[in-house]
Amino acid sequence: MSLNLDLTGLGAWELTYFQRIQGNAQNKRVRAPLIEPVEIPYLTDKHLFLVGATYVNAPPTWQRAGYLYQQIDGIRIDDAVIFEGLGSNSSTAVDAQRQLVRLNTIQFVNFVQLTETFRLRFEPLPWIPEITLAVWEYRGTESNTTEDLLNAVRAKLETIEFKIDQQS
Repeated sequence: MSLNLDLTGLGAWELTYFQRIQGNAQNKRVRAPLIEPVEIPYLTDKHLFLVGATYVNAPPTWQRAGYLYQQIDGIRIDDAVIFEGLGSNSSTAVDAQRQLVRLNTIQFVNFVQLTETFRLRFEPLPWIPEITLAVWEYRGTESNTTEDLLNAVRAKLETIEFKIDQQS
């Protein structure tokens, strides 16, 4: 199965998140990441994204910005099995997939459609002191070859049924 997309069409991409995030220099003292994980503040049903992460003062050797996670909420398990002594939660969120995000670029991210909706979380690398993060969702037309083939077969079947009905 392959997707048929119009990635360059007018209005195909919508900027859904843009933020400049400043790290906390005090975190260095306790060896914590300078920037806390960034929860993108919405649920999405899209699976194709463009992600840009920039830090203009980055040394040329810095190639990676961090990781973008696909996070699925509402998983119902007994997590007391893993987290002994903390009690059980009725539902939890799990990381389904992650994608490396390069620094000072805009890159294409394709998450598999596992659920109807999910959240995104970005975790910058621990030493990056500030970052500008932008996320665009693909809103253009999308179809896949399997759907196209099924529609073609349906159309042929309708034609055959029509011809059979005409002969009866």
